[in-house]
Amino acid sequence: MKRLITFAAAALIGLHAIPLPASTFVAMTEADLISKSDRVIQGEVLKVHSHWSKSGRIVVTDATIRVDEVLIGDSPEVIQVRTFGGRVNDFVVETHGFPVFQAGKKVILYLYEEPSDRSLRVLGYQQGHFRVVTRLDGVTLAVPQVDQAGRLLRPDGSPVPIPASVEIGAFKRHLRAAAEKLGRTDIHRSPASHR
Repeated sequence: MKRLITFAAAALIGLHAIPLPASTFVAMTEADLISKSDRVIQGEVLKVHSHWSKSGRIVVTDATIRVDEVLIGDSPEVIQVRTFGGRVNDFVVETHGFPVFQAGKKVILYLYEEPSDRSLRVLGYQQGHFRVVTRLDGVTLAVPQVDQAGRLLRPDGSPVPIPASVEIGAFKRHLRAAAEKLGRTDIHRSPASHR
């Protein structure tokens, strides 16, 4: 028999009634995402593996990602990124608002190193996760992965609209310009800069 558990992580407590069973997160600004990331990369998910955490209390998923381009920071060519939720045998844990990885999908990720176990995590939950998708007309987009189950609110409780998809070249140019304005000195300009 398949067991299903759903976790809805709430970053804000004490808010008035929120419709829908949504996870609620304090929205990070673009400046927060850029300045708090250890690295920002573009790559492809090679495989995903779900397992019990060392404590045996939660299911986590590790995604192995080939890094095709480093935009900010430094990175080896293959990394492992951890997120919560996943499937171990017939036990499934859905974690709304957290990144979900699929093998074969191309991504842009804002990453930080979790001090407790030194694993790489996506900054801002789904806010630091973009899919790289090429439309039928050949235009490639950076598509935000914030879903309807991940509700973003400003610190004052007002909702933040889900960001729009952006053409990939414009996304990278804007990211690099914003990082430079914030004083980041580890900005990479060429696709081969991750070696």
